[in-house]
Amino acid sequence: MADPTTPLPAFAVSARYFDGQSAGARVVRGVAEQMKGRLQIVDEESGRLLEEWPLEELRMIRDPGFGDGIVFFREGHDEARLNVASAQDAAALEAVAPNLRKVSVAKGTTRKVLFWTGGAVAALLLILFVILPTLSDTLAGLISPEQEETIGTTVVAQMEGMLGSHNGSGFCTSDAGQAALDKMAERLTGHIELPYPLKLKVIRHPMVNAFAAPGGHIVIVSGLLDKADSPEEVAGVLAHEIGHVYNRDPLRITLRTAGSAGILSMILGDFAGGALVLVISQQLMQASFSREAEAGADVFAFEALREAELPTEGIARFFEKLRDRYGDSEGAMEYLASHPNLASRAIAARAAESRGKDDFEPVLSAAEWDALKVICK
Repeated sequence: MADPTTPLPAFAVSARYFDGQSAGARVVRGVAEQMKGRLQIVDEESGRLLEEWPLEELRMIRDPGFGDGIVFFREGHDEARLNVASAQDAAALEAVAPNLRKVSVAKGTTRKVLFWTGGAVAALLLILFVILPTLSDTLAGLISPEQEETIGTTVVAQMEGMLGSHNGSGFCTSDAGQAALDKMAERLTGHIELPYPLKLKVIRHPMVNAFAAPGGHIVIVSGLLDKADSPEEVAGVLAHEIGHVYNRDPLRITLRTAGSAGILSMILGDFAGGALVLVISQQLMQASFSREAEAGADVFAFEALREAELPTEGIARFFEKLRDRYGDSEGAMEYLASHPNLASRAIAARAAESRGKDDFEPVLSAAEWDALKVICK
């Protein structure tokens, strides 16, 4: 068996040569000399030497229009082609050309790729963080209250499904409990004009939470009622959610999330882990906007409680309960969290106090508070 490191003697292959300047092809023989590291292309008819290519610069491609043959060319001289139809001749050339399958990258290509990639990322960030929020705010102003209420109905139904019930089965019904909740809302909103009537509901779930949806929908999760020690704590949370309604925050957030989700889905595609990346990306995008909205709703709540002659101590205590139960967001986690730091929110609530902690008329009577607490029992 021949030593593969031993240079092969000169050999010739039959081919058709295209110079890239004219349409015609010439029948040639390619004389490969491994010792001299060259491939001479000789015209079969005249015997004239047409070109001489260094073997180390020889490259190959498969051309679908050339059947099973192989097309050879010289790196950096893409216009000229050598079409070799014989598989045996092509294999012989492949044996002496060391870089035949090497893919060359033109000088400066990496820099260009990085430049255009950076431009694409910058454009995406501009769309997600500047154009999309601005567009969402503009669209929010164009959507009528009636349309927003319809959107809110859909959002509430989706949230119900996330909390484990469907078609309204998770919502609690109690005449006395609902009346108590409505009375609480009336005391908080008697001095303001909302863009649409409030639609208050309580849903059965152990989560300690409440949320506002577009169109005046506010849902209290029963876990919040279970953990509250006074109706004033619930009133503080409700005032906060009414602040979102008043500022139309839910509609803007809904529009922005829908837009960002659509853009990221197109870019990320459906690949393993893509859903997780999408959720994380949305959380990062919404963090600063949501914190701004949450802070604004807190300020609204403090003012609403003052106008209703209710203390802010209740909502301050509730923030502290959430912190004790779930922990607080500090440092990097505070940046990622959609809500501001709970300890700072409690401090802000107490700083907004304008009356004594006990100098107020309770927002609900003892019987009304009991009825609201057991609305889902």
